[in-house]
Amino acid sequence: MLLPIVKEEAAGFRMLVSAHASHEELYLVRQFVTQIPGASLESTVAVSWRSSAKVQPRGTRFTVPHVDAPNVAGAQAMGFRVPDGDGAACDVSGLRTAVESGAVKALYVIDPGPEGSIGDVQWVIDARAAGRLPLLIVQGVVTSLLAGAADIVLPGAAWVEKEATYTNDQGRLQATARVMAPPGDAHEDWRVLADVATAAGITTSYADAQAVRAAIAAALGGVPALAGITGVAFPKPMAAKTWLQASNPSERWKWDHMFQDLAPVKGFPIMMREEKE
Repeated sequence: MLLPIVKEEAAGFRMLVSAHASHEELYLVRQFVTQIPGASLESTVAVSWRSSAKVQPRGTRFTVPHVDAPNVAGAQAMGFRVPDGDGAACDVSGLRTAVESGAVKALYVIDPGPEGSIGDVQWVIDARAAGRLPLLIVQGVVTSLLAGAADIVLPGAAWVEKEATYTNDQGRLQATARVMAPPGDAHEDWRVLADVATAAGITTSYADAQAVRAAIAAALGGVPALAGITGVAFPKPMAAKTWLQASNPSERWKWDHMFQDLAPVKGFPIMMREEKE
């Protein structure tokens, strides 16, 4: 159903992508869209995120940005239409107008979560329920009202389930490491996008996420926000020998540096609190 829309009615195919998507995922979107005749990043893809004003301490030297998403700067570096400035507001009004008018035949939403982080999507749900949007595809990680309204749901991976890179609002390249495998039929989101592209007749050939990053470096290595992307190191998950090694970092630090002469007794932190009381 998607293939004829993509190949023959490019104007009727649109994408709504969360700014929680990583560089790897955004690059696959970029490759997908730029190979569709008549499509472009500016006309086909809208990037969305949620913003909220943060209370700043008096005299602070670092202002917490309004943006509640990790990769607005990365999307801009990739060539997607993102407002200039601090990114406090995203504009999806053009896409919304097209969807509500019935001009969009298929909408592909990429929402890596958490729930609600892509911003208001009730208008998408309403358009699908009213029949103004014939086909809704949602790629995500959580059960949501948007996923419930979709014709096709593609299970992606949460940020702790994949190796991924992002560019923060100061232009610094950052990375998140995989600490657990995606559950069930879920796959890393870049791979899901590669499979969708193949199903639509667009060939991609990436063996793994590192190959995607190599492609990003080859195509966009001169962009400062993406410089050094192939040199990012990801720590590998290690099996925990005791419960403390799987606990929070502050507890691990205590046992590694303060309590070296004590056995790892699970109730010890509780006893410490009782003694202080």
